[in-house]
Amino acid sequence: MPIDHDLLGMQRRDVPLGEIRIGTSEASPTPGNPDRRKPVRLNTFRFTTAVESAAGVIAAKYGGHAVPWERRRGYFEVITDRTSLNVWIPPRSLAVDANMELWAAGKRLRQCNGRTMQFPPPEPGQASRPCMCPADPAERQRLAAMRTPQACEPLTRINVTIPDLPGLTGVWKLNTGSVNAAVETADSGDAMAIARGAGAYLPAVLYIHWRRRADTGSPYPVPVLMIGTSMEELARGELPAGPAGLVAQIQAGGAALPLAITAGAAVPAQREAQSRPPTAQEIASAAADATTLDQLTPLKAQSNEHRLGADMICPRGSEIYEELDSYLHGRREELSPAEASHD
Repeated sequence: MPIDHDLLGMQRRDVPLGEIRIGTSEASPTPGNPDRRKPVRLNTFRFTTAVESAAGVIAAKYGGHAVPWERRRGYFEVITDRTSLNVWIPPRSLAVDANMELWAAGKRLRQCNGRTMQFPPPEPGQASRPCMCPADPAERQRLAAMRTPQACEPLTRINVTIPDLPGLTGVWKLNTGSVNAAVETADSGDAMAIARGAGAYLPAVLYIHWRRRADTGSPYPVPVLMIGTSMEELARGELPAGPAGLVAQIQAGGAALPLAITAGAAVPAQREAQSRPPTAQEIASAAADATTLDQLTPLKAQSNEHRLGADMICPRGSEIYEELDSYLHGRREELSPAEASHD
C-alpha cells in the first residue's frame, strides 16, 4: 500500500537525473596555479549524469560519446550534437527558479529575490531580512564580478523531463547565470502555474539562442524554454485529465511526440517544429547542407522574417563567429558558380 504523502506531510518530488549544460572547462595552468581551468562555451548541449546507462542513451539519441567526467568521480558526460531538445515541464518541480545568489568556494552564502533574504533563512519568529546587496544594479554587478564575489548575481535553474531518456518522470536541471534567461523565463510563469495546479505536464522546447552583446559585439548563448501551447488553450482549461500526468499523456499518443494539452490527440511533428522560431545557428547549419540556390533562398527568407541576420553563428568546422547574413551571402557566392557550370 503506498504512503499517504498528504497525511505524513511529505511532498512528492521528481527524481534528479543529471544536468544539462551549455559549457565546459579546459586546463589552463599558470606558473602560480597549475590546476587553473578556464570556461569554454559550447554550441550544443552537454549532459552530465551519475547514471552510466542514461549517458549511453543520450549519446545514441543525441550524438556524441559517453565518457567518464574527469572533474567528478562517478559521473559521465556527453557533448551532444543537439542545439534544441523536446522536453516536458513537470508539475511538481518548480520548473523555472530564478534568484539572486552569492556563491564562494562551491558554497551558497546568500540568496535573495532582490528585496528580501531567502538564505540563510530567518530565525523562527523573525521577519525576513532585507537584501545585503547594493540596490544600484551597476554597483551590484561590479561587486559580483570581483575575483572573490561580494554581491549576488542572477542564477536561474530550469528543470525539465525528457521522455526520450531513461527515468520517465525524473528531471534534468540546467543552471544559467544569464540575466536574459532570468528575465525572459519569468514570462512563462503564469502558464506553468496553471499547469502545475492541474497536475499537468506542458510540452516545450529547450534551445540555445546565440546573441550578440551591444557594447562589444561578442556572441553569447542564452538557454530559452519555449512552451508548446498557448495561454488561450490554458485559459480554456484544455489540460490533460487525471492524476497520472505524463504517463496518461504518453499512453494517449506515444512517447515519441508531445501531446496537445487537450486530453487526447497527439501534436503532429510539424506543430512541434513550428512551436518556436529557428535559431540563427540552425539556419546556418541548413545553409551548410544546401547544394542549390533554390535550397538557400527560403533560408534567407527565414533569416529576414525572424530578424536573425545580425545574430552571430559559428560555421561548421570553424571556430570563428560571423553574422548570419554574411555567412548566407558567402554560401550564395559559393553556390552560384556551381549552378552556372551546369547551365
